[in-house]
Amino acid sequence: MRLIRSIYRRHWPRFRSIIRTLGGRLRRGVDAIALACCRPLVPTSRRERHARLAAIHATAPPALVAARTVLYSLLTGLASGVATLLGVVLLFRSEPAVVRPLLSRLGVVAFPPGLSLVVAVGGGLIVAIAVAVAVYRLRWLLIERRAAARSQRINRTLPRAVAFMYALARSGMPLPAVLRTLATHEAIYGETAVALGVTVREIDRFGVDVITALESTSDRTPSAELAEFTADLAAVVEGGQPIDDYLRQQHERYREAAADNQQGFLDRLATAAEGYVTCLVVGPLFVITTLTIVGLVVTETVSVLRVITFGLLPIGTVGFLIVIDRLLADRRAPAAATDKRHSHQRAPEPPGWDSQPTATPSDQTWGRQQSMLRITDHLSGCRRWLRRPLATLAANPWLTLLVTVPLGLWWLVAVTGLPRSPATMATRPLSIVMILICGGYAAAYEIGAARQRRLTAAVPVFLDRLAGVNEAGLSVVDGLEQVTDGELGALSEPLTRTRRDVRWGADVTSALRRLARRVRSPAVTGAIALVTNALRASNRIGPVATIAAAELRAAQRLARRRRRAMATYCVVIYVAFLVFLGIIAALSVSFIPAIATADVATGGLSPSVAGTGVGSVGRVTASVDPYETLLAQVTTVQAICSGLVAGHLGEGEIRAGVKHVAVLLVLAQLVFWFI
Repeated sequence: MRLIRSIYRRHWPRFRSIIRTLGGRLRRGVDAIALACCRPLVPTSRRERHARLAAIHATAPPALVAARTVLYSLLTGLASGVATLLGVVLLFRSEPAVVRPLLSRLGVVAFPPGLSLVVAVGGGLIVAIAVAVAVYRLRWLLIERRAAARSQRINRTLPRAVAFMYALARSGMPLPAVLRTLATHEAIYGETAVALGVTVREIDRFGVDVITALESTSDRTPSAELAEFTADLAAVVEGGQPIDDYLRQQHERYREAAADNQQGFLDRLATAAEGYVTCLVVGPLFVITTLTIVGLVVTETVSVLRVITFGLLPIGTVGFLIVIDRLLADRRAPAAATDKRHSHQRAPEPPGWDSQPTATPSDQTWGRQQSMLRITDHLSGCRRWLRRPLATLAANPWLTLLVTVPLGLWWLVAVTGLPRSPATMATRPLSIVMILICGGYAAAYEIGAARQRRLTAAVPVFLDRLAGVNEAGLSVVDGLEQVTDGELGALSEPLTRTRRDVRWGADVTSALRRLARRVRSPAVTGAIALVTNALRASNRIGPVATIAAAELRAAQRLARRRRRAMATYCVVIYVAFLVFLGIIAALSVSFIPAIATADVATGGLSPSVAGTGVGSVGRVTASVDPYETLLAQVTTVQAICSGLVAGHLGEGEIRAGVKHVAVLLVLAQLVFWFI
């Protein structure tokens, strides 16, 4: 192991340097060929394409990107044309018995010797032109789609970013500092922070004034809302008007627009829910019932039922979940804060970063100490996980799969025996295993989700109390001491640790940041970022905390309204599944046994056909078993699909539907247990 580590340390930096050097030379060679050969083919007046490249923050010049696109399309078309030519020639030479009838149908009776070459060259030329044009248009279409996706991400995060800017401006922070602070919180405010980060870079590195930088951002951004906001902000700065008044107006406008758009969003979501119940619950129930009756009385329909059960239902549910995810994408907040940066913001490596220094005895000793420290860190993390198992499972619900999946597979093999293939597994034991797996995951997930809801509900109360004591004249440290003495629900224990950090000598900014890292809640992270940045400008953070609390309460009201509206459709999904389950149970209890009894009584013919002598319509008793198995399987599949859809509709997360899957599977097993 030590030998491998020494070889890795000695040779890997040099190998990586060689790879990067060769890759850079290859890119420069391709760019040189593209500019030399394809530059004359590039249209010069395409301002909209230049705007799209600026919108996605392309690092290469527009002329170079266009030349690359032409080169890639020509090379792809040439390769496709040559492949088509060779394929046609080989087909004519190796399979003349297949080619001659095809040509005769097209009216070609004679088969001249040069026909294969003419057809091959013509087909290759047509394919080459078609592929080259398709690749060229597809490249620009992908760039346009990237710009449109970035515009959607900007529009989704702009209202929260404006509220953040308004709060900082109210604290007395100048506009460049506000923009700079927003740009450093990319993980919280998403693509809006990235777009305004380019504005900050123009101000700091290129010496551009704020007005010109904002106007450049307005011309460059793909979002119409951000373009209007930055253009108006530049006009406000140029006119000498108060910035906080303009930001307050924009903040109130976005809040009203969010409340207005909520109803339209709920209407679209309700329409989608009704479509799911109609097309993927009621419709399959009618089709499955009809096909089961036809299969038991007229002709076999087992294969069609299997296609519906294992094909149409899962595929339709996945498509519906994708549609719902697209609807929810505009309402979803960015993920929790991380330290990741985009590639264009990556800091350059210092000179000589790839050089390998000479090892010394002290360096070897320090290397061993670093290895021991890394091992100690890993063991400390494992010890923290084991010390608080419930908190660990709540934060990482997937850990339950490490226990439930092996346990369920062991029980399945013990009950049903080692199966030859997954198709031979019994439906009921497999459903019980899925109940175990889904139940464990859902329990851990719901514990963590309940904690996040309690934390989110406590943050506005904390901010209001902190703003009140700060407006009364207390400093942030004294206000934190007083606020912590009150009851803040789920935030009480973390704030107690924060107060202890301050008492032990930590500054309040560092203590609050450690609070955000411990809690790991998006609402807490955003509030702490706002308060800590307001502290840089002034110790008077009352207005900032008040604005943040109002923003969080407005977002929570909208979320509660959506949950109440979607709760009705979750109930509808449950009722539809119960109806589905009732009809399947009725078929299993009454209709299928009656058909089997009638088969025995009539000697293999159905009673309606026994008197007529039409023996071809009769059914044998052995054909009843596949239908009973399929009815149980379709109930299990429908429970899984309906549960996932109910969770995604009600709470906006597919993971939230795991508990519904467990409940619906339990209901199905109870029904089949009693029948």
